[in-house]
Amino acid sequence: MDQEAGVGGSVELRRSFQRVLGLWTDRPRREGATIAERYTIQELLGMGSYGLTYLCTDDQNGREVALKESKPSKGRLSAHLLEREADVMRRLHHPAIPDLLDVFTSGRRSYIVTEYIRGQTLEDCIFEQGLRYTERECVELAGQLLAPVAHVHEQGYIHGDVRIPNVILREGTVHLIDFGLARRLGEPLLPELKRRMREVPEPEDEPATPDHDLQDIGHFLLFMLYSAYEPEKGREPASWQEELKLTPELHQMLERLLGLRPGYEGGAMELQAEIKKVLLKLQ
Repeated sequence: MDQEAGVGGSVELRRSFQRVLGLWTDRPRREGATIAERYTIQELLGMGSYGLTYLCTDDQNGREVALKESKPSKGRLSAHLLEREADVMRRLHHPAIPDLLDVFTSGRRSYIVTEYIRGQTLEDCIFEQGLRYTERECVELAGQLLAPVAHVHEQGYIHGDVRIPNVILREGTVHLIDFGLARRLGEPLLPELKRRMREVPEPEDEPATPDHDLQDIGHFLLFMLYSAYEPEKGREPASWQEELKLTPELHQMLERLLGLRPGYEGGAMELQAEIKKVLLKLQ
C-alpha cells in the first residue's frame, strides 16, 4: 500500500508540475506578434488541450488565416497530433471544409495554417445570439453538414467531433472545422485524444466507422431542435421523445441516428435520401 501511495503521489506531483509549466509556457501570444516572419496575430480564437488557434494575417498576401500552434507543455505529443491533423486535411478538398495552406515548425513549435472561415459557430448562434431554428431549418442544416462529412468518409477518414462548436454558418451555408480528432476508418481512438473528449466516447479499441459521425449528426440535430424548445412551467424534465413534438418521419430518423433503431448501413448516401424525404414532409 505504501508503494502504491508513493507511485500515486509521484504521478500527482508530475501532473501538478505540468500544470504549472503549462501556465507559464502556454500563455497566448500577444496581438500584433509575428510568427515565422509571416503570420501576424489579430486575436486568439481558442485554446484546446494540445494547441492554441489564432486569427492571423498572412503578410505575404494580406489574407486572413487560422493558425494552430502546438502547446510547448505537451511536448512531442502536441506536435504529433498537429501532424496527424495536417495529414488528414491534405486529402480533403471540399467547399465546406477549410483548405490546408501551410505546415511548418518555428522556434521548437509546430504549426498548421488553414483557410479562415469568417462566420458564427452554431453554438454562438444558439447560446449567444439566442437564435431559434424550426424543424425544417434544422433538417436543412443537417443535410448541408452531411455533404462535407460524406467527403471525409470518401477519403477514408471520420471527422470524429461533429458538434455545433465545430460548425460555422456563413451566409446561410455550413462549414465543418477542427479535424483534431479525425482518424482513418478502422483506426481506434488514440488514448491521448480520448482524454480530450468532453463526453465519454466509444471504447478506445473500437475502430472508426462512418456511423460515429452519423451519430454525431444525430446529436447535432437534437441540439438544433432544442433551440426552439420552451419547457412547460412546472413540468418535470423528460426524454427528447416526450419533450419535442416532431413529425413522425423526423422522430424516426433521429432514433435511427442515435442508435435507438437500426442505423444507416448505407452510410451518408442513405441518410441523405431520408433527409430529402423528411424535408418533403415538412414543406
